Amino acid sequence: METPELRPPRGKPSAALIGIIVFKYVECAAFLFVGGAVLRVAGLSAHPGPLRIAREVGVEESHVTIRSVASLLSAFTPGEVQALGLAAVLIGLVFGVEGTCLALRIWWAPYLTITLTAAAIPPEFYEIARRPESVRRWVLLAINVATLVYLWGRRNDFRRTVPR
Repeated sequence: METPELRPPRGKPSAALIGIIVFKYVECAAFLFVGGAVLRVAGLSAHPGPLRIAREVGVEESHVTIRSVASLLSAFTPGEVQALGLAAVLIGLVFGVEGTCLALRIWWAPYLTITLTAAAIPPEFYEIARRPESVRRWVLLAINVATLVYLWGRRNDFRRTVPR
């Protein structure tokens, strides 16, 4: 039986990998914050107004985001709002797992991130088609494509043995 060829000890992670990990943690924090806020709002009356939402999340009632959220939430039942909040928390936790696994350089972490990132690209194209003037959507698409390209090229760097 042949012994697999071992790689030398892992060096420091590249700046690109650190950037991807940081981006995953930022996404995690954002989704956990939004999910927590939505779950908090879900515990309010059936259709809380902007003033009630503003009090719960600690911002001004006149803030345009608060008015938009109040308008959006009025279209959902309290159960649907709870489901949205739980979904946001779950998505945030997945981003946290991705970032942590990449940071720990677990061998399957690039495959997980490649799969989940690739799954998010078609909805991004849909959103860009709806609002092509949105710079934020284009930037997120560019970041996700760059993440895919980088991780695909480095997917075997996380393994301790050289694949044959």
